[in-house]
Amino acid sequence: MFNMVINCFNLLIISPILEWFIHYMLHIINNTFHKNHHLEFHKDKKKINIEVWPIFFIIICFYYQYYIYSLSFLRYYIIHTLTHKNKHLVESYSTHHKIHHMYPNCNFAVSSIWPDKLFGTEYKI
Repeated sequence: MFNMVINCFNLLIISPILEWFIHYMLHIINNTFHKNHHLEFHKDKKKINIEVWPIFFIIICFYYQYYIYSLSFLRYYIIHTLTHKNKHLVESYSTHHKIHHMYPNCNFAVSSIWPDKLFGTEYKI
């Protein structure tokens, strides 16, 4: 029972905070790979490439039996892909992420919105 509570805590609390922090840091260091993602979005929103890097981490985490982290990467991958390709399926996340592309200094969370509220980086239109 205790392990289940810890796993849920990691999946629902720790992972979204780490996701927010990593995304925030990509903007602070002006990461070229991530910057290209933003440039693609502004060039042609319908032809944006889907990120494939999370698949590598999903497989590695699964292989080493870090199932919660594998699920965390999978959740990120699915939600981020849907925000760009099937917006209507995850409307609130899509709106949140679209605002991030319009105003890159806010809305760093992707698979959860609450970290932006917690860290004061949420922006609503």
